[in-house]
Amino acid sequence: MGKQNEQLDEKKLREAVKQAVRQPRLAFYSPVAAAILNYRKSVIPRYSISDEIAKIVESALRQKYPKLTAKAKKAFQQARREASAKQPGKAVQ
Repeated sequence: MGKQNEQLDEKKLREAVKQAVRQPRLAFYSPVAAAILNYRKSVIPRYSISDEIAKIVESALRQKYPKLTAKAKKAFQQARREASAKQPGKAVQ
């Protein structure tokens, strides 16, 4: 989805959300990012590289794809509600 006005494929979004629920981790190759984040981890107590990367990536995605981000969040919340409803004893949020 390079363009903001492209039509959203709801089925593909649901599939992407299911995949993200099963495997939420991402990996990428960047020696510069690794050096910066490892440095910060060595000098900041309780620093979390994963938390930092998640904040940076999610912020950039919100800026680049605001409509897709909103739809993905809504779809993810719906998927979590459906998963909770299937488990006995779990409260539906």
